[in-house]
Amino acid sequence: MEMGGETLVVLAAAMWITHHAMVSYLFAVGTVLFAVGRWAQGGEAILAETPVRKQLNMRRLLRQRNIGMVLLLMAAVFMFVRHTYHLGQNIYVFPSSWLVPFTCFVVIEVYTAFRIPYLLKG
Repeated sequence: MEMGGETLVVLAAAMWITHHAMVSYLFAVGTVLFAVGRWAQGGEAILAETPVRKQLNMRRLLRQRNIGMVLLLMAAVFMFVRHTYHLGQNIYVFPSSWLVPFTCFVVIEVYTAFRIPYLLKG
């Protein structure tokens, strides 16, 4: 379930440039599937494999992954919201406000994807 959701998230993020109406829904479904799969997996199995002296670092990394998941859920909500600002007679619409939490999620995900196996290895 986690891999399917991750695939949908990546597809929807890549298709966002087309401004297709279904991209937001595809992103939201992928995000929910990814979050449910990630949280159902839990971190207890990973912590059980971790050497005792490195469990504090592993807990920090798992906490960072959870923060990243919250940012991804925020990005899914922001994808449906169009921010409109009225400055004088000009109206500015920013449909890309979802990119900030999504980018933070990606940075956290890449960091933890490399650090967790490194800690488990040795």
